[in-house]
Amino acid sequence: MNGRIESYALRLLEAGVAGDRTSHGARDNLYKIEQVVMHNPVYTFGLEPLLEGVDFEEAYSAVGRFTGHPPDREENPERGRIDPVRTVEGLVEAARRIRKVAGGGGTLLFGTGHPGALLLYYLELSRWAETLGGRVLTAGTERLYEHGSPLDWVGKVGVLGDGAHLHHTHSPDPMRDVLGEVGAVDLVVADHGFAGAAAAAGIPAIAVMDTNDPALAVAALRAPDLLTVVPMDDNRPQNSYAVALDVIREAGGASAPFMER
Repeated sequence: MNGRIESYALRLLEAGVAGDRTSHGARDNLYKIEQVVMHNPVYTFGLEPLLEGVDFEEAYSAVGRFTGHPPDREENPERGRIDPVRTVEGLVEAARRIRKVAGGGGTLLFGTGHPGALLLYYLELSRWAETLGGRVLTAGTERLYEHGSPLDWVGKVGVLGDGAHLHHTHSPDPMRDVLGEVGAVDLVVADHGFAGAAAAAGIPAIAVMDTNDPALAVAALRAPDLLTVVPMDDNRPQNSYAVALDVIREAGGASAPFMER
């Protein structure tokens, strides 16, 4: 294994964003697969055009492909598994895509349905994209969404917030409305419905994917040029993702290939 990959994999394990103690275990992972197969909109993240005809076996296999383990494999009770090397691979591909768009002066949107865990991660990525020359967009919308909350922006990261709290959401509606306001955009960096709405609209997206996000896994396997997933626990404390940012910055700035293939 490439020494840098091994080093970062170990640090991701220590941070708890990958490994065998992830936030969602077999029961939840399998339940979410069943819900995606049933096209429950709470769990499809707006990706319905990319999920047509999906069955349990395809979704189960897709999650395993990105996490490196079957979604019902547990070595600790009620805790799933993510191979940290797969996380490094996803982060490296994310770095490549962000650098390509931002370095060419392209436009990017950032948003998260997991502000309690991932807000700092996206804030730092949006700032990095701007230092590379990218144009990071924001836009106002007129609707209220889940929790009766409008779309808010923390820096240049879209979130749902009511002035007192930031809210978790799976909904694709905020990103759909933002895309309606800004028009063409070159890349969306997000999760849950913020990413799903972009990919469903044919806009390239990068998405953090936890073990219980099978819709993202299926869509990424079916349309790899459209959707890149980063398999990573999305329920950790904000500072846990510092190592993920380190991987992206190093991979995005490396003069030689970060990954040896």
